[in-house]
Amino acid sequence: MPTKTFLNLSSEKQHKLYDAMYREFSDHVLAESKVSNIVTAAQISRGSFYTYFDDLEDAYRWVLNDVILDIHKNIDRQDILSTTEDFILNAKTSQHFDFLKHYYVVNESLLQKKRGKLTSRDFSLPDSHSTNQDISQWLLVQSVHQLIREFFLDPDKQTCIISTLHTLDTWRREV
Repeated sequence: MPTKTFLNLSSEKQHKLYDAMYREFSDHVLAESKVSNIVTAAQISRGSFYTYFDDLEDAYRWVLNDVILDIHKNIDRQDILSTTEDFILNAKTSQHFDFLKHYYVVNESLLQKKRGKLTSRDFSLPDSHSTNQDISQWLLVQSVHQLIREFFLDPDKQTCIISTLHTLDTWRREV
């Protein structure tokens, strides 16, 4: 995550560096991304980059978190299946498509291997105090995230994934 030094930069300088990192991570998988490309595009020194972030992975995780937050802004938890369908239908033209494609195809497993833990958001597991509604919502959230992952691993499955979302919607209405 960015250091206090980065957070003290003007918003213009922060955005310039963010944009350079976002482009690099959208154009290249993490293992092939280069600090030199980022600092050249952002017009900062290599030393400044390491003043703002521990390493390339740290910078990637910060950009990833921002992308995830941006996507979740458009997901309505009360209508998660419809808004996920909209997301998948429009994903190929989304500004985040290349970034997310790299994440799901390569970077997610690379980050898990390096850190030895999941990189996706942790979800509370249902327990004996969970209601049927809590469990149903948890199952929907897990299913939706898996379907999004499947889409980015193989965008040609879009129609099948949309069909699965419709099946989940039918199930949800019956439960």
